[in-house]
Amino acid sequence: MVYLAESKRGSKTYFYLVQDVRFSRSNRKQFRKYIGAEKPSKIKLELLVSGFKKEMEEQKQRLFGFHYLLPDEISKTDKINSDFKARFEKLNPAEKNQFEQNFVNVFVYNSNSIEGSTLTPKEVRLLLQENISPNKPLEDVLEAKGAEKTLIYIKTTKEKLSQELLKKLHELYFKDTKPFIAGTFKTRGNLVRGAGFRTTPVRFVFTDMKLFFEEYGKLSKNLHALELAAWAHWKFEKVHPFQDGNGRIGRLIMNFVLWQSGYPMIDIKTKEKQKYFNALEKCDKENTAEPLARLLVKRFEKQYKNSLVQRKH
Repeated sequence: MVYLAESKRGSKTYFYLVQDVRFSRSNRKQFRKYIGAEKPSKIKLELLVSGFKKEMEEQKQRLFGFHYLLPDEISKTDKINSDFKARFEKLNPAEKNQFEQNFVNVFVYNSNSIEGSTLTPKEVRLLLQENISPNKPLEDVLEAKGAEKTLIYIKTTKEKLSQELLKKLHELYFKDTKPFIAGTFKTRGNLVRGAGFRTTPVRFVFTDMKLFFEEYGKLSKNLHALELAAWAHWKFEKVHPFQDGNGRIGRLIMNFVLWQSGYPMIDIKTKEKQKYFNALEKCDKENTAEPLARLLVKRFEKQYKNSLVQRKH
């Protein structure tokens, strides 16, 4: 975060732009840029901050390469992933199936709950595993089923991320509840629920989605899986190409990227949704996927560091 600082020397005051840059989890360095002896106006300050941020991004790229995460964070995340996969491979087929089904249950519950579904975790579990339908709105029930089908699809498909795949995922998810908009791009303006930033106007959706896939192709060669997943989710939400259901499809895109990169999927908890919305909003404000990437790293560690670890009695 860039902030304005002042330093007094005798009767004079000098103003600086300041940003702390992390080199590791415990090592930081402060960068300062002198901007004059007169406090800038609000408009001028915004311009100066914007320019300083660009300079700092170039500086960080020289130091770390093009990454949102620090080298030690990436190494730690890779270690958690490899350790988890080793533990998972020791399970028998029934245990593996149960673990994967449990993830589907909690992911479907949380992803739909973030968007207002009334189903409880128990109701989702009974619906998906026992086909016992709760006495709740039919739309919530059908979209839980749709979420399950779509999640299973992205775990089994060999397709690459494309416009056709996104439309297919949206249609799978919403064909039983929103048949008139399922699988088609929006025809009216829309908003990001929970995060305060503007989305792409209707007339620019196809152009912005074309740019999305072009940039995704370039970044996929440089970014770590968690970084790429964060970028793809944020940029997709910024465009918000479908009339409704963008949050749920965005979280599936995030997990599609992770899964195809050899990482297990991440479940964003309903109780943490405000942190999640704040991260997306900060991405938009600072024009970088770093805030969401940092949230995903913390979520990944919490979800998988001790998962399947045998407890000593």
